[in-house]
Amino acid sequence: MPPALLQNAETIAADVYRDIGVAIDWTEECGDTEGALEVDLVGGDNIGSSYANVTLGFAAPGTSEATILYDRVGKFSKRYGLKREVLLGYAIAHEVGHLLLPPNSHSPSGVMRANIDLQRAAAKKLRFTRQQGELILEKLEGFAPVVVATR
Repeated sequence: MPPALLQNAETIAADVYRDIGVAIDWTEECGDTEGALEVDLVGGDNIGSSYANVTLGFAAPGTSEATILYDRVGKFSKRYGLKREVLLGYAIAHEVGHLLLPPNSHSPSGVMRANIDLQRAAAKKLRFTRQQGELILEKLEGFAPVVVATR
């Protein structure tokens, strides 16, 4: 993946969190950083039949790890005419949201919507709901900034 594309995607994801008062400190490796979250960017489509073919990522409940299916992000962005870094940025923000929010945290609108709102994404207007923002801030009390490793 081109470094500039990842950097632009990280900026888009960070903007979503900045809007609720959360700073993101991006790094390539978590190491021993307490409270760090990890986002693995993986290629390939071989993730098993339990995920719909429109799934761009997933987060393991109760962990600090999320996975983004980079090849699917590329296919989806091409199919719907959305810049890859925009879709990747929102996919990262969404999956990190799953790590920070309670289970079953999809919402009818915003960045935590199960299926991305393409128009709002293209306009870079996907955000957390007020309630989601409050829950994330509550969970992160004492951790600033949030360290997120993308690999």
